[in-house]
Amino acid sequence: MGREELKEEIDAIEAIFPESVEQITSEIYNFTVPDHAEVTVQMSFPTEYPEEPPSIIQVITGDIRKFPDNSYIEQRVNSILSNLFNTGDVVIFEFLGEVEQFIEDYERQHEEETKKLSEQMEKLRLEQAKRKQMKLQDIKRASDGAESASVPSVDVTADWIQSEPIHDRGSTFIAYAKEVHSVAEAIENFELLLTDRKIARASHNMNAWRIKGEKNITFSDCDDDGETAAGSRMLHLLTIMNAWNVIVVVSRWFGGTHIGPDRFKHINSTTREVIIKGGFHEEEPTPKKK
Repeated sequence: MGREELKEEIDAIEAIFPESVEQITSEIYNFTVPDHAEVTVQMSFPTEYPEEPPSIIQVITGDIRKFPDNSYIEQRVNSILSNLFNTGDVVIFEFLGEVEQFIEDYERQHEEETKKLSEQMEKLRLEQAKRKQMKLQDIKRASDGAESASVPSVDVTADWIQSEPIHDRGSTFIAYAKEVHSVAEAIENFELLLTDRKIARASHNMNAWRIKGEKNITFSDCDDDGETAAGSRMLHLLTIMNAWNVIVVVSRWFGGTHIGPDRFKHINSTTREVIIKGGFHEEEPTPKKK
């Protein structure tokens, strides 16, 4: 009887939302959330359904910038299913409706915060452009001995977690990581780090951050600083390591010899090192077997 009810329910959903259901096995189905093609819920149905509840295997989201906290989304989706299920009643249609509403609310809230983040990031990019223009003047002053020896130097890297330097064919890579709890704090610390003369003279200072704020509002962004795709790779690594409330900066001093894709290996390696060294990563809970 359970399989008949499941089939009838799925047929009804497909009639309303064509191509929204994909059968993986006799027990496992993928459901695309209505009006949100990038979000898929994979569910397993016991033979006794709807007398026994289905379980969620995973929630698949296609854009880590739009949905930076997949574990939170999975937690909420599981909670929706748990609250809706009543023994003996089919639940998929109502469940998908509730998930659709949750995703809409999540996206709206995230868009508002992203707008604020974009404004702050634009300020940061303008500051970076200004620093780049001043680099040559700074180097010239240093070479001419124009800097005042009476000004005490402050090590702005002292409270950053640092990787071991990687040297490859004249290029040097060093990563820096620091705990932050807001976008403003991330930008402020990044700007302060760039006041270090050695770091300011780096060919590239790519960065990425992930921040979890109040009410589980999340922020994530990255910047290549001219090293194409480096920032997005760093952000992807932070995401798969489940690293939160951290900004990572990787400085590269170019030695004149192009090293090809090996540069990404060094960027990832130093990023991973500071995330682990600083204890910023979280272990994902092992899913229970059903």
